[in-house]
Amino acid sequence: MLENVLLLGALVFLAEVAVLTLGTVRTMVTVLGESRAAFCLGCLEMTLWVFGTSAVMLKVGDEPVLGLCYALGFACGNVVGIWAEKKLALGNVVVRIISAWRGAEIAQALRAAGFGITTVAGEGSAGPVTVQFVVCKRKDMKLVLSAARAADPEFFYTFEVAAGASDVYSPSGSRVSRVLGPLRRLVPQW
Repeated sequence: MLENVLLLGALVFLAEVAVLTLGTVRTMVTVLGESRAAFCLGCLEMTLWVFGTSAVMLKVGDEPVLGLCYALGFACGNVVGIWAEKKLALGNVVVRIISAWRGAEIAQALRAAGFGITTVAGEGSAGPVTVQFVVCKRKDMKLVLSAARAADPEFFYTFEVAAGASDVYSPSGSRVSRVLGPLRRLVPQW
């Protein structure tokens, strides 16, 4: 009997971790306007939630450990969801790079790395600066900052989500192309 409760508790825990992780990713793809992915993730999320919650609600009075498993799964699911969202790094960002002395070198380094960049002259608190705007995939932001840091280790940057962009080139390529590329060679009509 104890083994059954522990097995059910482990399943409830895992289901709740999955529900919260899916919910975090679903929220992100919803913000990005990916309605098909949001639909599929939402269906899977709610299916797991209904079964996990019903298992707890039916037996939590007799086996309070199930409530604890549910709560721990919820807490861990938040952490795993945040980790998954960071690893997926979906969407685009606008990176603003501000440099007092090496704006031209930063622009040259980023163009050489394959990124589009727009440079404008600005005025900072200590005098003239260059402000550079780079629209890139969020997953490529580390590459942008690394190339800029190599040219000017003292630059300042900010970034924000770019909800809409006409075309964003990624030197690292598209994840969809990497996954579907081999399938498209096998099934050309895809």
